Amino acid sequence: MERMYISRNGVVEKTRFVVPEGTRERKWRKVKGRDRNRRKENDRSAVRQLARFLNCNADSSGYLVTLNFSDKSMDKIFAGMDQDQALEECQRQGSLFFRRLKRRQAGRPLCYAFVASDMDGKTGELVRRHIHAVIMGADADAIRESWKLGDCTDIRSLWSKDDFTGLAAYLIEQVREVPGMMRFIPSRGANKPEIRERVVEGSVDDEIKVQPGARVLDRSAYTAGSVVQYVRYLRRPPRNKRGGHKEGAKNDVDDETEK
Repeated sequence: MERMYISRNGVVEKTRFVVPEGTRERKWRKVKGRDRNRRKENDRSAVRQLARFLNCNADSSGYLVTLNFSDKSMDKIFAGMDQDQALEECQRQGSLFFRRLKRRQAGRPLCYAFVASDMDGKTGELVRRHIHAVIMGADADAIRESWKLGDCTDIRSLWSKDDFTGLAAYLIEQVREVPGMMRFIPSRGANKPEIRERVVEGSVDDEIKVQPGARVLDRSAYTAGSVVQYVRYLRRPPRNKRGGHKEGAKNDVDDETEK
Protein backbone atom coordinates (compact mmCIF):
# COMPACT_ATOMS: atom_id res chain seq x y z
CA MET A 1 0.00 0.00 0.00
CA GLU A 2 1.21 3.52 -0.78
CA ARG A 3 -0.20 6.66 0.86
CA MET A 4 0.53 10.16 -0.43
CA TYR A 5 -0.07 13.51 1.32
CA ILE A 6 -0.09 16.53 -1.01
CA SER A 7 0.23 19.90 0.74
CA ARG A 8 -0.76 23.23 -0.78
CA ASN A 9 2.81 24.55 -0.90
CA GLY A 10 4.03 21.67 -3.08
CA VAL A 11 5.45 19.40 -0.37
CA VAL A 12 4.54 15.77 -0.98
CA GLU A 13 4.97 12.83 1.39
CA LYS A 14 4.87 9.22 0.32
CA THR A 15 4.73 6.26 2.67
CA ARG A 16 4.82 2.68 1.39
CA PHE A 17 4.11 -0.21 3.71
CA VAL A 18 3.47 -3.92 3.41
CA VAL A 19 0.10 -5.27 4.52
CA PRO A 20 0.26 -9.09 4.52
CA GLU A 21 -2.94 -10.94 3.72
CA GLY A 22 -4.95 -11.93 6.76
CA THR A 23 -3.28 -9.29 8.97
CA ARG A 24 -5.13 -8.81 12.25
CA GLU A 25 -4.61 -6.27 14.99
CA ARG A 26 -2.34 -7.69 17.67
CA LYS A 27 -3.07 -7.39 21.34
CA TRP A 28 -0.62 -5.19 23.23
CA ARG A 29 1.93 -6.96 25.35
CA LYS A 30 4.72 -5.44 27.37
CA VAL A 31 8.07 -5.66 25.59
CA LYS A 32 11.37 -4.23 26.81
CA GLY A 33 11.96 -0.91 25.08
CA ARG A 34 8.38 -0.76 23.78
CA ASP A 35 7.49 2.48 25.61
CA ARG A 36 10.63 4.22 24.36
CA ASN A 37 9.95 3.16 20.77
CA ARG A 38 6.31 4.22 21.10
CA ARG A 39 7.33 7.69 22.30
CA LYS A 40 9.68 8.10 19.35
CA GLU A 41 6.94 7.07 16.95
CA ASN A 42 4.46 9.44 18.63
CA ASP A 43 6.95 12.29 18.29
CA ARG A 44 7.58 11.50 14.63
CA SER A 45 3.84 11.27 13.91
CA ALA A 46 3.11 14.57 15.70
CA VAL A 47 5.85 16.38 13.76
CA ARG A 48 4.50 15.13 10.44
CA GLN A 49 0.91 16.05 11.30
CA LEU A 50 1.87 19.56 12.41
CA ALA A 51 4.14 19.99 9.37
CA ARG A 52 1.24 19.10 7.06
CA PHE A 53 -0.94 21.67 8.79
CA LEU A 54 1.74 24.36 8.39
CA ASN A 55 2.56 23.39 4.82
CA CYS A 56 -1.12 23.81 3.93
CA ASN A 57 -1.77 27.03 5.85
CA ALA A 58 1.36 28.96 6.89
CA ASP A 59 3.19 31.58 4.86
CA SER A 60 5.36 34.65 5.39
CA SER A 61 2.33 36.77 6.38
CA GLY A 62 1.95 34.81 9.64
CA TYR A 63 3.65 35.05 13.03
CA LEU A 64 5.54 32.76 15.38
CA VAL A 65 4.50 33.84 18.88
CA THR A 66 5.55 33.00 22.44
CA LEU A 67 3.02 33.62 25.24
CA ASN A 68 4.48 33.82 28.75
CA PHE A 69 2.74 33.70 32.14
CA SER A 70 3.40 36.36 34.76
CA ASP A 71 4.27 35.38 38.35
CA LYS A 72 0.79 36.44 39.44
CA SER A 73 -0.87 34.30 36.79
CA MET A 74 1.34 31.32 37.62
CA ASP A 75 0.34 31.49 41.29
CA LYS A 76 -3.34 32.00 40.56
CA ILE A 77 -3.90 29.52 37.72
CA PHE A 78 -1.64 26.58 38.54
CA ALA A 79 -1.84 26.51 42.35
CA GLY A 80 -2.26 22.98 43.73
CA MET A 81 -1.76 21.24 40.38
CA ASP A 82 0.81 18.58 39.60
CA GLN A 83 3.01 18.91 36.51
CA ASP A 84 0.66 17.05 34.16
CA GLN A 85 -2.45 18.90 35.34
CA ALA A 86 -0.65 22.22 35.02
CA LEU A 87 0.41 21.48 31.44
CA GLU A 88 -3.15 20.58 30.50
CA GLU A 89 -4.35 23.83 32.09
CA CYS A 90 -1.67 25.70 30.15
CA GLN A 91 -3.10 24.24 26.96
CA ARG A 92 -6.64 25.24 28.02
CA GLN A 93 -5.49 28.81 28.60
CA GLY A 94 -4.10 28.78 25.07
CA SER A 95 -7.52 27.82 23.71
CA LEU A 96 -9.14 30.62 25.72
CA PHE A 97 -6.62 33.08 24.29
CA PHE A 98 -7.57 32.16 20.75
CA ARG A 99 -11.25 32.59 21.57
CA ARG A 100 -10.51 36.16 22.67
CA LEU A 101 -8.37 36.79 19.60
CA LYS A 102 -11.08 35.43 17.32
CA ARG A 103 -13.67 37.77 18.87
CA ARG A 104 -11.28 40.70 18.45
CA GLN A 105 -10.69 39.68 14.82
CA ALA A 106 -14.41 39.24 14.10
CA GLY A 107 -15.03 38.98 10.37
CA ARG A 108 -11.40 38.13 9.58
CA PRO A 109 -10.39 34.49 9.04
CA LEU A 110 -8.05 33.27 11.78
CA CYS A 111 -5.83 30.21 11.40
CA TYR A 112 -3.43 28.91 14.04
CA ALA A 113 -1.72 25.98 15.70
CA PHE A 114 -0.21 26.07 19.18
CA VAL A 115 1.63 23.93 21.73
CA ALA A 116 1.75 24.17 25.52
CA SER A 117 5.25 23.62 26.86
CA ASP A 118 7.04 23.22 30.19
CA MET A 119 10.16 21.53 28.83
CA ASP A 120 13.44 22.53 27.23
CA GLY A 121 13.49 20.71 23.90
CA LYS A 122 17.27 20.25 23.89
CA THR A 123 17.87 19.13 27.49
CA GLY A 124 14.48 17.71 28.45
CA GLU A 125 14.58 19.71 31.69
CA LEU A 126 11.42 21.31 33.08
CA VAL A 127 11.16 25.06 32.52
CA ARG A 128 8.59 27.80 33.15
CA ARG A 129 5.29 27.08 31.39
CA HIS A 130 4.65 28.93 28.15
CA ILE A 131 2.82 28.63 24.84
CA HIS A 132 4.23 28.68 21.31
CA ALA A 133 1.83 29.50 18.49
CA VAL A 134 1.89 29.95 14.74
CA ILE A 135 -0.81 32.47 13.80
CA MET A 136 -2.14 33.54 10.41
CA GLY A 137 -4.79 36.21 9.90
CA ALA A 138 -4.11 38.42 12.94
CA ASP A 139 -2.04 41.55 13.47
CA ALA A 140 0.60 41.86 16.17
CA ASP A 141 -1.31 44.44 18.23
CA ALA A 142 -4.41 42.25 18.40
CA ILE A 143 -2.26 39.32 19.55
CA ARG A 144 -0.66 41.35 22.36
CA GLU A 145 -3.96 42.79 23.52
CA SER A 146 -5.67 39.38 23.62
CA TRP A 147 -3.09 37.79 25.94
CA LYS A 148 -4.04 38.81 29.49
CA LEU A 149 -1.85 36.50 31.59
CA GLY A 150 1.66 37.83 31.06
CA ASP A 151 3.93 39.28 28.41
CA CYS A 152 3.80 38.64 24.68
CA THR A 153 6.92 40.41 23.45
CA ASP A 154 8.25 37.59 21.25
CA ILE A 155 6.29 37.98 18.01
CA ARG A 156 8.28 37.11 14.90
CA SER A 157 7.19 37.19 11.29
CA LEU A 158 7.26 33.75 9.71
CA TRP A 159 10.06 33.34 7.23
CA SER A 160 9.36 32.09 3.74
CA LYS A 161 9.97 28.34 3.66
CA ASP A 162 9.49 25.61 1.07
CA ASP A 163 8.83 23.19 3.91
CA PHE A 164 7.79 23.92 7.51
CA THR A 165 8.81 20.52 8.89
CA GLY A 166 11.78 22.08 10.70
CA LEU A 167 9.49 24.50 12.54
CA ALA A 168 7.10 21.66 13.38
CA ALA A 169 9.96 19.61 14.84
CA TYR A 170 11.15 22.62 16.90
CA LEU A 171 7.69 23.03 18.43
CA ILE A 172 6.96 19.36 19.08
CA GLU A 173 10.32 18.67 20.71
CA GLN A 174 9.34 21.10 23.49
CA VAL A 175 6.09 19.27 24.27
CA ARG A 176 6.17 16.77 27.10
CA GLU A 177 3.99 13.74 26.43
CA VAL A 178 1.01 13.53 28.80
CA PRO A 179 -1.45 10.61 28.45
CA GLY A 180 -4.67 11.74 26.81
CA MET A 181 -3.35 15.20 25.93
CA MET A 182 -3.00 16.37 22.33
CA ARG A 183 0.53 17.36 21.34
CA PHE A 184 -0.69 20.45 19.47
CA ILE A 185 -4.01 22.21 18.93
CA PRO A 186 -4.92 23.33 15.38
CA SER A 187 -7.69 25.73 14.42
CA ARG A 188 -10.81 24.33 12.85
CA GLY A 189 -11.68 24.83 9.22
CA ALA A 190 -8.05 25.04 8.10
CA ASN A 191 -6.79 23.68 4.80
CA LYS A 192 -5.86 20.01 4.84
CA PRO A 193 -3.54 18.01 2.61
CA GLU A 194 -5.00 15.91 -0.15
CA ILE A 195 -4.63 12.21 0.69
CA ARG A 196 -4.34 9.50 -1.95
CA GLU A 197 -3.87 5.79 -1.51
CA ARG A 198 -3.20 3.03 -3.96
CA VAL A 199 -2.25 -0.60 -3.96
CA VAL A 200 1.26 -1.07 -5.32
CA GLU A 201 1.71 -4.02 -7.61
CA GLY A 202 5.11 -5.63 -7.84
CA SER A 203 7.98 -6.64 -5.63
CA VAL A 204 8.49 -5.28 -2.10
CA ASP A 205 12.11 -4.78 -3.15
CA ASP A 206 11.11 -1.78 -5.32
CA GLU A 207 12.26 1.52 -3.83
CA ILE A 208 9.61 4.19 -3.51
CA LYS A 209 9.89 6.74 -6.33
CA VAL A 210 9.50 10.50 -6.54
CA GLN A 211 8.44 12.79 -9.34
CA PRO A 212 11.27 13.43 -11.84
CA GLY A 213 12.87 16.80 -11.17
CA ALA A 214 11.57 16.97 -7.61
CA ARG A 215 13.81 18.03 -4.72
CA VAL A 216 14.06 15.34 -2.04
CA LEU A 217 13.82 16.83 1.46
CA ASP A 218 13.93 13.66 3.54
CA ARG A 219 14.05 9.95 2.85
CA SER A 220 14.18 6.96 5.17
CA ALA A 221 17.13 4.63 4.80
CA TYR A 222 16.31 2.05 2.12
CA THR A 223 17.19 -1.63 2.14
CA ALA A 224 15.80 -4.28 -0.17
CA GLY A 225 12.58 -5.65 1.23
CA SER A 226 11.96 -2.70 3.57
CA VAL A 227 8.59 -3.12 5.30
CA VAL A 228 8.05 0.67 5.52
CA GLN A 229 9.47 3.38 3.27
CA TYR A 230 9.04 7.14 3.59
CA VAL A 231 10.06 10.08 1.43
CA ARG A 232 9.21 13.79 1.56
CA TYR A 233 9.97 16.05 -1.39
CA LEU A 234 9.14 19.33 -3.06
CA ARG A 235 7.59 18.64 -6.43
CA ARG A 236 8.88 20.45 -9.50
CA PRO A 237 7.02 23.60 -10.59
CA PRO A 238 4.55 22.66 -13.36
CA ARG A 239 5.22 24.25 -16.76
CA ASN A 240 3.12 24.73 -19.86
CA LYS A 241 4.29 23.97 -23.38
CA ARG A 242 5.74 27.47 -23.77
CA GLY A 243 7.99 27.00 -20.77
CA GLY A 244 6.05 29.19 -18.37
CA HIS A 245 4.42 28.20 -15.12
CA LYS A 246 0.84 27.03 -15.32
CA GLU A 247 -1.85 27.27 -12.68
CA GLY A 248 -2.16 24.31 -10.34
CA ALA A 249 -0.21 21.07 -10.24
CA LYS A 250 -2.96 18.48 -10.35
CA ASN A 251 -1.91 16.97 -13.66
CA ASP A 252 1.69 16.56 -12.54
CA VAL A 253 0.58 14.81 -9.37
CA ASP A 254 -1.85 12.62 -11.32
CA ASP A 255 0.97 11.54 -13.60
CA GLU A 256 3.15 10.86 -10.60
CA THR A 257 0.70 8.47 -8.93
CA GLU A 258 1.10 6.11 -11.83
CA LYS A 259 4.82 5.67 -11.23
